[in-house]
Amino acid sequence: MQNGNQNQNGNSQGQQPCALQQESAAILDQESAAILDGPPCGAFGHGTMTSGVVHLVAPNAKILPLKAFSSNGTGYLSNIIAALYYAVQHNANVVNMSFDLSTPSSALSQAASYANHANVVLLAAAGNEDTSARVYPAALNGKVMGIASTTNWDARSSFSNYGSADVWIGAPGEYVISTFPGGGYAAASGTSFSSPLAAGTAALLLNAKSGLNQSQAASALSHGRLLTPDLNHGRLDAYQAISAWVNTSSSSGSTSSSSGSCFLLCL
Repeated sequence: MQNGNQNQNGNSQGQQPCALQQESAAILDQESAAILDGPPCGAFGHGTMTSGVVHLVAPNAKILPLKAFSSNGTGYLSNIIAALYYAVQHNANVVNMSFDLSTPSSALSQAASYANHANVVLLAAAGNEDTSARVYPAALNGKVMGIASTTNWDARSSFSNYGSADVWIGAPGEYVISTFPGGGYAAASGTSFSSPLAAGTAALLLNAKSGLNQSQAASALSHGRLLTPDLNHGRLDAYQAISAWVNTSSSSGSTSSSSGSCFLLCL
């Protein structure tokens, strides 16, 4: 998958291959469940599921779905960057990025800065490699919030990446039930499904009070339930995040509107 914008920043990294982050998915049929783990089904429906998670948390948010990956979960960095610029230019307020790259990209960092300057809040999956090694865009600290996965028992998921380099906060990411292509539902595990929970919460912040930027969103979401140090600010607590944001003084320099909330969902 190549895009005419792949060299827009003068960087050959545009052809860097990328892959989605998803541990497993099980189709939920009233009678049976089939595990879909790995190609060609491991990434199929990924965007539909992440969109469904956003809608679950913030049902009134407008969703802008942008396809930057193929159905097998692979794609090019150039398409991701083009999608991010597109989202900003089409008035997105929050961008969810459920993928990770093992190497940094100056072009991706520049795109993130561009989004930040437009008061767009960026969140990304922290990765499923059970490591503290940096992955991107989650490790673009100050520009993007990396979201780890937690269990139903408030522990770090065994597959989730960890450490402050990648993780701002954790959110539930195991057996998350969401929408699936064909009018059904599926359960899936992975930081891909933790990130949209946090992104949906960012939309709720905007719904509660306009004028949100990256640093303000990060500050609000940092009011989580503290768990272990490797999860940084702990597990997402939507109530505490919204309370913290509502009780802060309004910023005079931002003009974001809650009515425009939307998300970048990379397939």
